Amino acid sequence: MSDSPAADSPLPPKRNPFGLLFLIVLADMLGFGIIIPMLPFYARKFEASNFAVTMLLSVYSFCQFVAAPILGSLSDRIGRRPVLIFSQLGSASASIVLGIATAIHFDSAALGLGIIYLSRIVDGISGGNISAAQAYVSDVTTPDQRAKYMGLLGAAFGIGFALGPGIGGVLGHFNPAFPPFAAAAFSLTAAVLAYFRLPESLTHRAPHQPGWHITRSARLMRYPVLAQLVLVWFLSMFAFVTMESVFAIFLNDRFGFGELGVGLTFMLAGVMIILVQGKLIGPLKSWLGEWNLAIIGPLLFAVAMLLYARTSVTPLVAILVVAVMFNALGRSLQTPTLSSLVSTAAPPGGQGAAFGLFHGMGSLSRVFGPALAGLMYDRQIMSPFMLAAALTVIAGLWMIGIRAQTRPATTLAPEAA
Repeated sequence: MSDSPAADSPLPPKRNPFGLLFLIVLADMLGFGIIIPMLPFYARKFEASNFAVTMLLSVYSFCQFVAAPILGSLSDRIGRRPVLIFSQLGSASASIVLGIATAIHFDSAALGLGIIYLSRIVDGISGGNISAAQAYVSDVTTPDQRAKYMGLLGAAFGIGFALGPGIGGVLGHFNPAFPPFAAAAFSLTAAVLAYFRLPESLTHRAPHQPGWHITRSARLMRYPVLAQLVLVWFLSMFAFVTMESVFAIFLNDRFGFGELGVGLTFMLAGVMIILVQGKLIGPLKSWLGEWNLAIIGPLLFAVAMLLYARTSVTPLVAILVVAVMFNALGRSLQTPTLSSLVSTAAPPGGQGAAFGLFHGMGSLSRVFGPALAGLMYDRQIMSPFMLAAALTVIAGLWMIGIRAQTRPATTLAPEAA
């Protein structure tokens, strides 16, 4: 069964724009990677508590939760390219606002912290780049190619997270304002490439209907496999952000890492993501299959969380390095394969809406996960990692159950209203 009207008719190789899309996503993710490890240092400059630091991610994610399904469905109507450009310009604007907050002295710490929060709100509202990019890949690939190309797209994320934090750490070491302005430059570069070079991939546009951004997402939850995959993603992302939101603080508190050390640690994870999603995901999919990789991934991530918990007791760098590698490996196996399974489970003409819902649910997890992690971290430093381990074990077991439910010719059928 075709996943979309264009799914079985990808663009001819000489016209296939995936290489350009890869560069656009890479530029955008470099900007994102530069910023994320630096945020706790910026917030603490304005006397932010650990809870206030983690709430930066919650505010960003709440805005993305509201905006991502709308932007995903909008990409089904007006095309992927306009949504990508809008998202990249929004990220550039947010980075400029953040740069201003770090470059200017404020007599009021609350005002400075408020401007940092404003930058996260702007970035969250415009955060539809990932769902639009994945929908773009679905437009130009066949189902048997999709996991490979989703993995390559994930490699662009990995390169962004590998080089971005390193660049941010080095620039921040010289001047705290340099990383945000560098991130803005990368996002603007991505917007320019998308505007002048990227062809539109959408050939069959969804008709306009009143309330389309709400009703389409609600209808997608009637597809049983798709609904469960989206919920597994919610659970997995909740676990991930529970770890991610306190990780830079943890590295600073337990290992004494500053901007450079935190950036290099994130860089190690990015290198692993590049290796797995850029080189290994295709052969591993052929060997083990998408479902097995989507099960193994969260279980490996759970092992990493237990190792992080161990380093909270005895901060050994060797254990930290192994944990970072298992963390990146688990995420790299789960994310592209789960994205590919979502694409397969989506109804024809609903790729953008499905990925908008997918990432919207991920954003919802990012609303509550960081806030909970900040509270837990202040009470017991290892507790966010233990919770993340438990949640990802549940996600892996749930994937086993979903795989057992799938049957030929019925997997994609919605349940009766």
